[in-house]
Amino acid sequence: MADNGWQARLKTGRNDACPCGSGKKYKKCHLESDEKAQSAVLAEVNAEAAKKAKAEEKDHDHHDHEHPHEHIHKHEKGGPARPHTSTTTARQISAPRKTGSA
Repeated sequence: MADNGWQARLKTGRNDACPCGSGKKYKKCHLESDEKAQSAVLAEVNAEAAKKAKAEEKDHDHHDHEHPHEHIHKHEKGGPARPHTSTTTARQISAPRKTGSA
């Protein structure tokens, strides 16, 4: 990697002057190239992590040996199955009505 200045420039606001000294706004000067550089680095890191995870998965193949423990899925942990409820569902709260007495 030749230029690591992109990491420092990413902290610059989009509408601020570009730190390179061109006099242009950052979004018109280096923002796109800096974001591409960041994406490339993240893609490389993700590829290495996926490669490592695949190697670990291969080392721990579930079909070649017996485990001293059983694999239990969330829905099998005992007790009756309950329906899925979303945590983002808005609950209606009942409150007494206000009466207008002036």
